[in-house]
Amino acid sequence: MELSKDGKEELALALLLWKDFKCQGKVDLEFYKQMLSFADHLGVRAELEELIKKVLVPFRITMR
Repeated sequence: MELSKDGKEELALALLLWKDFKCQGKVDLEFYKQMLSFADHLGVRAELEELIKKVLVPFRITMR
């Protein structure tokens, strides 16, 4: 089954909202990796990355 561009964008948005719900708005790198893996599996990785650029605040990981 092939999704339309709008369908892929909606699925990417659903993944992003699912991440926010599960992480309660916090940054959880393990769940973030799981979300990206799931997006790859569904074929919406590019749409998810575009949405992330628009919505999420950039963050940097620093070693202690």
